[in-house]
Amino acid sequence: MGAPSGNRVGAGDAGGRRTGEPARLRTLAARPGTLSLLILVLVLGGWEAGGRTGALDTFFFSTPSVIAVKAWTLLANGDLLFHTLRTGYAYVAGVVIAIAIGATCGLAMGWWRRFGDVVDPYVVFFSAMPRIALFPVIILIFGIGDLSRTVIVFLGVVFPVLFNAYIGAKQTPRLLIDVGRVFGYSHNRLFTAVVLPAALPYLIAGFRIGVTLGIIMIVVAEFLAASAGLGQQIAVTAQSYQIAEMWAWVLYTSFYALLIVRGTDYFERWAMRWA
Repeated sequence: MGAPSGNRVGAGDAGGRRTGEPARLRTLAARPGTLSLLILVLVLGGWEAGGRTGALDTFFFSTPSVIAVKAWTLLANGDLLFHTLRTGYAYVAGVVIAIAIGATCGLAMGWWRRFGDVVDPYVVFFSAMPRIALFPVIILIFGIGDLSRTVIVFLGVVFPVLFNAYIGAKQTPRLLIDVGRVFGYSHNRLFTAVVLPAALPYLIAGFRIGVTLGIIMIVVAEFLAASAGLGQQIAVTAQSYQIAEMWAWVLYTSFYALLIVRGTDYFERWAMRWA
């Protein structure tokens, strides 16, 4: 009777392996990273096949294989690093200044209600202006160069950060403020210990919107007037019908945007632990 029992155990093990392996495969396939990679492979494969079979006009779309060669050339000859640094300098400067000023003004408007009521109409008025339409005026004032691009990035980023900080501070639960006062918190202590942590999720949402909008603003600004930069290279290669190289610059720009947004996600996790 021992042998049949052993056979049944062995069959159970084999069955467990047979049922376990598909389960592991399903778990692997359900991971977001795996699905994202699978979608990317399918899109690139379809794009390549469409270009080679003539289903896609390669004059406008090129093919991933040709674009990859151009992208590698830009990386190897130093063009990518040069233009990335030119764009990155103006972008980082504009974003940092915008976040500092926008967060400070927004939190102040939300915490000191009288100040917020006075300043709010002006903020709404200037935020409604199409910032990129002001770029010719900015060029006239600051000239063609890093300063004018920094200003246009600043104008694009500062208002999303400001509005989110304003709303976050303004919507701090009254109960939390009353509890802080019961514990004897001063006005400044209430701001740092109660209002700022409560507004932090709104602030981070404003950062995320702002850094993404800043990329769009600087690329468009470089379309219009720049001697170097990622946007300038996209414009130049498009105008000269270097389509594969143009796509390489576009994809590099999008990759940088992805890295920046992912960095914002990591910052959010760290900051929310503090809050």
